[in-house]
Amino acid sequence: MLREALAARYRHLRDRLAVRLGSRDLAGEALHETWIRLGDGPDLAPVADSDAYLYRAALNTASNISASERRHVLNVVEIHDIIDMPDPAPDQERVAIARSEIAMLRGLLKQLPKRQRAIFIANFTGEATTAELAARYGVTIRTIQIELRDAVLHCALQMDRKNLFANGAFRLSRK
Repeated sequence: MLREALAARYRHLRDRLAVRLGSRDLAGEALHETWIRLGDGPDLAPVADSDAYLYRAALNTASNISASERRHVLNVVEIHDIIDMPDPAPDQERVAIARSEIAMLRGLLKQLPKRQRAIFIANFTGEATTAELAARYGVTIRTIQIELRDAVLHCALQMDRKNLFANGAFRLSRK
């Protein structure tokens, strides 16, 4: 019965809603959603004033539609933030520099003593921890740490860097 009332009074309800909402499109969309919900919902008890009921239902639906759209629409500041966001991918120059540094580092690693190079590579690639390397070579963890420090210092000095892999000063664990 309410769907029949909505169909019969559609233009009147749409125009009234458009004045209240400030948008004829939103009013039409709210009425269409209300029509669908009336068909999908349970049977309602008789309504005393169908126009008032439909108007209130359409207003509530329009409110839900507006709230949903606000969640999905970016404001101007958010759009500018996205546009101004730097691209995290390295440019061609950074890629070329990184490749050159890796090639240089590989050459420097070849200058290290064989055991020190093997310890450095195994630890740096995550193949083995310092404890595992100490057990493998039959030395203390501190010896492994010293080998790692010496390897890093050698590479850093040759590459003319203060510190190759860390921000702070080198420290050895007391373990």
